[in-house]
Amino acid sequence: MNTTEWDVLVVDLDGTLLCKQGEVSEQNLHALDSVRELGIEVVVATGRSFRECKHIVERMGHYGVCITASGSQLTTHEGEGITRSVVGSSVVEQVTNTVNAKGHRALLLKDDSACGMPYVLVGDSPLHEASTWWFESLHIPYLEVPLIEDDPYPEHTLRVGAVADASVLVPIANALEQQLRGKAKIQHWSAVTCSEATGSNIHLLEVFGESVNKWSMLEKHLGSSILPERIVAIGDGLNDIEVLKEAGLSIVMENADENVRAHADVFADHHDNDGFASAMTRWVLPEGIAE
Repeated sequence: MNTTEWDVLVVDLDGTLLCKQGEVSEQNLHALDSVRELGIEVVVATGRSFRECKHIVERMGHYGVCITASGSQLTTHEGEGITRSVVGSSVVEQVTNTVNAKGHRALLLKDDSACGMPYVLVGDSPLHEASTWWFESLHIPYLEVPLIEDDPYPEHTLRVGAVADASVLVPIANALEQQLRGKAKIQHWSAVTCSEATGSNIHLLEVFGESVNKWSMLEKHLGSSILPERIVAIGDGLNDIEVLKEAGLSIVMENADENVRAHADVFADHHDNDGFASAMTRWVLPEGIAE
């Protein structure tokens, strides 16, 4: 039975619940268990696809829903698709051709639950070392095709993007942002986890359907029962901004992007210092319950 002022906890993974090595500490797991014991619904909300966070969901002992791909898809804790928002084919084609023309692979994240393939990689350029590391470390299969016309799953694209050094990718992202205004949502940011692994400043370009974000997918999940004032959200990245703005309590990590920090009600400690656990103790759990 829920006897707290909160009904729902929306928790980001990378940079929030996870340390730089992509792991969940025992202290954070204990805090998570304490939250669930109070009857608060925990909703995972991550930029990763479900396949990319499946091992984390299992480590968490999570049995609720997952908002994945920055709000593009809602799945069960086993990865079964509930609802989704795909990228329009004309946008996918434009982004892919632009990225390919600049000498980079386009990475098309697919609805794995619908087509059985997590990624289609388009183009003939060498795959960036950060992408190679990501796919290999998480054992993510992908299909390689030379042209966008060869994509066998055009109706199942949740996100189209690219990975490259920041000096190369930022100008591409800025140009696409102007071209696709009103047609798609564009994010580009530094990939902290990849940078830790590869030792260089890696940048991500991500393009979604125009209305995609974690909050809009949370609204679809909760429906008419949604009470923003009884929702607490914790995160650190640009894809957390909408849910942080709408939640009754927004907790932002010490390590957050400067643009995200502007939307904080309170600040948690660094994600490498069990900031999630201390935040739950200070602002979510009744005094003494996490001891």
